Amino acid sequence: MAAAYDIFSSAKDFINFSSDDEANLRSLGPVFAKHGAAITDAFYGTLARFPATAKLIEGRVDMLKATHHRWMGELFAGDYGENYFHNRVRIGMVHVKVGIDPVFVECVCSLLRVAGHEAMRKEIADSEELSRKFASYCKIIDLDLILINLAYNEERLDRLSAVTGMRRNLIENLVKAKK
Repeated sequence: MAAAYDIFSSAKDFINFSSDDEANLRSLGPVFAKHGAAITDAFYGTLARFPATAKLIEGRVDMLKATHHRWMGELFAGDYGENYFHNRVRIGMVHVKVGIDPVFVECVCSLLRVAGHEAMRKEIADSEELSRKFASYCKIIDLDLILINLAYNEERLDRLSAVTGMRRNLIENLVKAKK
């Protein structure tokens, strides 16, 4: 997963994830401490409404809500380096292992962006401040999404390698080959 950390670092550079974003996210901690439980409840309420996701959370909602609350707290903790990366990769691998379709991960990120904006709008009156902090929030949500998608990619390459007997680097080179 060393290459994945390089991708994560490059993505942070590409989107200009800066110390200002880190400060913005830390400052949002109290906002999400206040509104996080409602966001988590709405998140799991949405998952429960759809058969494909409802079966994945059935009988585990309280435990999953606690995990989601921890995840959300880490968004605002201010550490976005190697420890953050490894924790997010682990979360991505759990998503892969339990069989969550990647499309639902994408949909959930949309829900989190909208709910996060609503929470911030309730607490931040200044529109410029709201805009800056929401941009930082979107960046961290998108970085998490990148890492979850990398976990899906890793699993697919591993599975393809196992099924075909081809080495991963050969498969990766074939994928990269120009037509």
